[in-house]
Amino acid sequence: MERRLAVVYENGSVNPLELAVAASGRCALVLVCDPSSEGVRPALPLLRETGTVVTHDDGTPPEETAARLRDLGVDGITTFSDLTVELTAVLARLLGLDFHDPLTAALLVDKHRQRARLAQAGLPTPRHAAVPAEAGEREVRAAVTAVGAPAVVKPRRGAGSRNTVLVRTGEEGVRTVTALRAAGERELVLEEYLAGDATVAGPQWGDYVSVESVAHGGRITHIGVTGKPPLLEPFRETGAFFPADLPAPVRAELLAATGDALRALGVSGGVTHTEFKLTADGPRLIEVNGRLGGFVNDVVGRATGFPLLRTALDCALGGPPGPLTVPAPGRVAYQRFLAPPVDARAVSSVTGVREARALPGVRRVELAKSPGQPVDWRQGTQAFVGIVYGDAPDHRALAERLAELDGVLRVAYDTGSEAEGAEAAS
Repeated sequence: MERRLAVVYENGSVNPLELAVAASGRCALVLVCDPSSEGVRPALPLLRETGTVVTHDDGTPPEETAARLRDLGVDGITTFSDLTVELTAVLARLLGLDFHDPLTAALLVDKHRQRARLAQAGLPTPRHAAVPAEAGEREVRAAVTAVGAPAVVKPRRGAGSRNTVLVRTGEEGVRTVTALRAAGERELVLEEYLAGDATVAGPQWGDYVSVESVAHGGRITHIGVTGKPPLLEPFRETGAFFPADLPAPVRAELLAATGDALRALGVSGGVTHTEFKLTADGPRLIEVNGRLGGFVNDVVGRATGFPLLRTALDCALGGPPGPLTVPAPGRVAYQRFLAPPVDARAVSSVTGVREARALPGVRRVELAKSPGQPVDWRQGTQAFVGIVYGDAPDHRALAERLAELDGVLRVAYDTGSEAEGAEAAS
């Protein structure tokens, strides 16, 4: 009899089509979601084709949803969104299924509590301070003083670099917190700004990386390290590639620190995505995500053939069918994001798509925005205009290819005033 897997669905690192492909021949899907959510509503028709949809909103008691899942005979449960990690942990406990326990789930999604636990365990995390929703100007200035300037303000819960801003003084911190609250953010966290060292990975690459891991049966298997192109201001990702271009000692240090972090947080199962800043004093731990990283399944799969998403489903259903063996990367697989500048308000034009598709190794150019559609840098990676998917024989060829793409694929924007752009970036 075909096994049934419940996936608590929200906007996250996996879309319905990817889920359907990964589950094919392995399990039937039961999608738990809130149809009124902005992240779910556009995907709902495809979700209904992908599997059985079970509605759960803020007013639904978890016990009611768990009873429905029990009646459907689900054999496992997981999620691929930070927004639903805690709900998934509660449902798993009610159903007696494997997932992060509620305490671990809370640590994984709460940036302040996570950093406190990691620091307690002696891991190299940035200084940090919580900025509660009720914090006034005095409290915000005190937080900046305690952490030190410059510092980074970000939502206490969230992903994808959403509303992540650099502040240089206490006054700037007050203005930024006020602006973020006006944009709908409530609980925030202030973190030490980590200065990256461009010599670690090389000036052509970003000064941060992520480690992809699988935890199961008391063992942690590291799939590898994902590299990044340089960030776009203020802290927005511009792509990903696998494997990263790093010296072997740095890679070994990253893997060891990741294992220590997962154990400190109590992670015992599933796929994780752990981010580090590469500094002159060594890697510093940014955060641990208790789910598959965004865009990672694609670049890992194309570089190595390893089915990371399928492995995540297998973990939720009781474990992979055999030992995890990750093939050596045959090529460097990448994604390049077309991200708008901070003063952009709408897409004006996109040119060079045909030329980009003709470049060696480019597999697909996918546009997410059309001319006339609005853009907002505050949405982080969700604001990109398009993605280029491709691969290169080595890292030197990848750097050349990204430079060529930047030369031929151009996006023009309608922008706000200079004052609006400066206020947005502050």
